[in-house]
Amino acid sequence: MKNAITLTVAAAVLIMGTTASAGDIGLGVGAGTAGVSVEVKTSVAERFVLRGSYNYLDFEVDETFDEIDYNGDLNLSNFGGFLDAYPFGGGFNISGGALIGEKSVDIVATPSSNVDIGDMTFTPAEVGSLAGDVNLKDFAPYLGIGYDNFRQSRNISFNIRAGVMFTGSPEANLTSIGGSLSSSPELINEIQTEIQRLEDDADDFKYYPVFSIGLAKKF
Repeated sequence: MKNAITLTVAAAVLIMGTTASAGDIGLGVGAGTAGVSVEVKTSVAERFVLRGSYNYLDFEVDETFDEIDYNGDLNLSNFGGFLDAYPFGGGFNISGGALIGEKSVDIVATPSSNVDIGDMTFTPAEVGSLAGDVNLKDFAPYLGIGYDNFRQSRNISFNIRAGVMFTGSPEANLTSIGGSLSSSPELINEIQTEIQRLEDDADDFKYYPVFSIGLAKKF
């Protein structure tokens, strides 16, 4: 997949270099599941548009992993590069590209009753708090479809997009803080088992849905 994206971007650059006269420039803003965004785009051929973007999201989420309730903070900070193809010449397009940058969830749980960690049960006093994070791949290929009337517009254009960011299997970290057994090998060993289960539960994040709407001004 990574090689396919690289070839796509290389082809886009080649097209842009041979059709520079085709290029209207657009500057835009948007919002969606990947956060708020700013983007620049240009027509590089009759039915192709090349886009670059920056997306940012900091959002509080509550998640349950392996029956433990966590308070989470979703952090996305990504630069994106995309090639939009317009097969029918109108506003409908098919997009390929990638988003590169941070994709993580910081998590904290403070049990108020006995909690199962790994294959053992611990009291709140023994555990204290569980703190860690779930990290997705920095390089995430993207495929999607959308509508964008940038090529037809003389001034302000509108876009709406839907796609998937392929972020790979998550990697998790977890530790006990402030508990009477936080430093004990017994709890530490069970936390290692819990990390594997947490990664299994978080595996759905490897296909991250991306929906967005936005506006752009043509120059």
